[in-house]
Amino acid sequence: MSEPTQELSVTDLAVIKNIIDLACERGAFRGPELKTVGEVYDKLTTFLAWVVAQADAQSQGENNA
Repeated sequence: MSEPTQELSVTDLAVIKNIIDLACERGAFRGPELKTVGEVYDKLTTFLAWVVAQADAQSQGENNA
């Protein structure tokens, strides 16, 4: 039996961020859980912004070469 492929892409992380947004809007979390959800959401947002910045910098570097 082969092991399933374990991949998590940047697109997957962006979808997870959107899922968190929707869940919060729909009241899926209890008050005490919101701090943890918010902390993870902030980390995810920061990471995604960093990935975009890295991609932009790499793209500009390739355009200038």
